Amino acid sequence: MSFQKEIGRIYRLKVPFEGLYTSVFLIKTENENILVDCATTEQDVDGYITPALEEIGLAWTDIRYLIVTHKHGDHAGGKNRILQLNPSIETVENGRQFSKNGVTVYELKGHTVDMIGIFDEQSGTLISGDGLQGEGVGKYRCSLESKAEYIKTIEKIKSDERVKNILFSHAYEPWYQDGVRGREQVLKILEDCACASKGE
Repeated sequence: MSFQKEIGRIYRLKVPFEGLYTSVFLIKTENENILVDCATTEQDVDGYITPALEEIGLAWTDIRYLIVTHKHGDHAGGKNRILQLNPSIETVENGRQFSKNGVTVYELKGHTVDMIGIFDEQSGTLISGDGLQGEGVGKYRCSLESKAEYIKTIEKIKSDERVKNILFSHAYEPWYQDGVRGREQVLKILEDCACASKGE
């Protein structure tokens, strides 16, 4: 398992999760590397994330921020272990605002009320966590804590022309892919999300 370059300064590590995968993202910025989400367990941190960082020449002391997109275990489960490995990492979660080096928190309420994404201004890329999930994945169908907020989130991204690419945390149905590139594809998946939320 290695961090693979996605777009610009964004890298993805796919960590096994119930026959699927959950994504851990690394955003490499000058002197302040950012990790987005942290897999499911302490064993994921020790067995997958740590070796993948070492493979690209990074130690936990090289990670300045840990951003947790939302409270679910497959995204937040490794947090305590990471804080054991480097107590000085600053965590960003529960909808907290953040803006550093062209990386900003992007509110994506719906799946959970604390759901956030991460927007990279350099590449126009939104890391959406579970904030946009089509029909869901595997046994996890489209899951919404607030359908009304989810629809607002979809409409917000539709009107935000800065969002040129979206990276998903899982290979959601009906797309079965890691993300979409280009504004036309962004608008298409937003329409699919809207339809899924209405049961269409």
